[in-house]
Amino acid sequence: MPYQPPTTSLNRLGTIVDKIALATPIGKDITKSPKIFATLPGGQIFFDTDLELDTDGWPDGPDGDPSWQRNTSLRYADNSSINSNEVPYFVLPGPKPWYASRGVSLGDYAAIIFKDKLAFAVFADIGPKKKLGEGSLELMRRLGQERMKPNNTVKNAGMGPRVLTIVFPGSGASAHRSGQAKLLTSIEQTAKPIFKNLGGNTA
Repeated sequence: MPYQPPTTSLNRLGTIVDKIALATPIGKDITKSPKIFATLPGGQIFFDTDLELDTDGWPDGPDGDPSWQRNTSLRYADNSSINSNEVPYFVLPGPKPWYASRGVSLGDYAAIIFKDKLAFAVFADIGPKKKLGEGSLELMRRLGQERMKPNNTVKNAGMGPRVLTIVFPGSGASAHRSGQAKLLTSIEQTAKPIFKNLGGNTA
């Protein structure tokens, strides 16, 4: 049966649905098989998965997340890491060649859709080579799922299923990463018009 996006997300996807129907599958071995993992006709990477929690870069870790690491793969100009609790970011599996060959680099942006919620995020961490679908505390928050407890520890739980990610190759720039405030502004200002031009609905 051909891939069908979740009906609750069709409004957000808009005419991107037509492009998904023409997508080319990505032949990468993923342990938990996504409903789709493919390249859209315009080169964007699209996948439909659960979204697991990645708290890397959160200064107060590892409370609640045994896989926490102090650093993220992406860094600011001063070499500091991206804070999971303050910046919406997503993760792609390594190794680098599979996504680099499609024009994607650390710092590029994506649109993430869960039901009718839409968030924009930055590619800030490289994950295990067979794991697809991870995001930061702030990304989950923007998608309607809070994972931070009142005692400043995390509920180590993912969200979904049917979280849709559309990665925009070549959308990030090193100038966007002078600091957190600049990055947060750039994520929204850069990814939103790309998503709209692709056919998605932001309203």
